[in-house]
Amino acid sequence: MVKSNMSQGDKLIRITISISFAIIGYFTAIYWFLIVSAIVLITAMINFCPIYSIFRFSTRKTHPSPFKPKRKHR
Repeated sequence: MVKSNMSQGDKLIRITISISFAIIGYFTAIYWFLIVSAIVLITAMINFCPIYSIFRFSTRKTHPSPFKPKRKHR
């Protein structure tokens, strides 16, 4: 299982770009737009960007879990 590294805003932007590229690729017959569109859409759907993980970057905010016990320092 891959760890999510994408925020909701990032996901929305990727879906918008993917739809735009798909439309451009369909109407202009430039098929690499369709390929890029598919890749961007897949990364948006699984909430994981491999390029982000290479650079250890994340747009997802991490919140402490309310169920996780806090460690006490001794």
